[in-house]
Amino acid sequence: MEIQIGEKKYELAFGLGFIRKMDEFHTVKAQGIPLGVGVETAITHLGTRNPVILVDIIKAATDHLKSKPSNSGIDEYIEGQAAEGKLEELFKTITEAMEESVFLKPKMQEFKKGVQRAQREQKQAQ
Repeated sequence: MEIQIGEKKYELAFGLGFIRKMDEFHTVKAQGIPLGVGVETAITHLGTRNPVILVDIIKAATDHLKSKPSNSGIDEYIEGQAAEGKLEELFKTITEAMEESVFLKPKMQEFKKGVQRAQREQKQAQ
């Protein structure tokens, strides 16, 4: 996946480096041991359409590049997408790109199943 921030294009990669970086951004401690929950956090926040997670995703997905986008550049890009009415499209595009990753595909599919299950249960309860 490629995005353009300012005049520069950036290739987003959703491999091991992405997972490692997301885990650096999002950790929890279980019995004093830090556990990376970056992918789980990203999937959850993508599902709830929290735009702040897009910053972390773009930062982690461009970490492999020698020339990385700045924090302010990423913020301006996301704000620009929102101003143009393209934020939902950005969420969908990033979600689809993550679903194509051999490392993320199983978790993305499991999350979708969980959401569908919850929606069915909610309908049955009504």
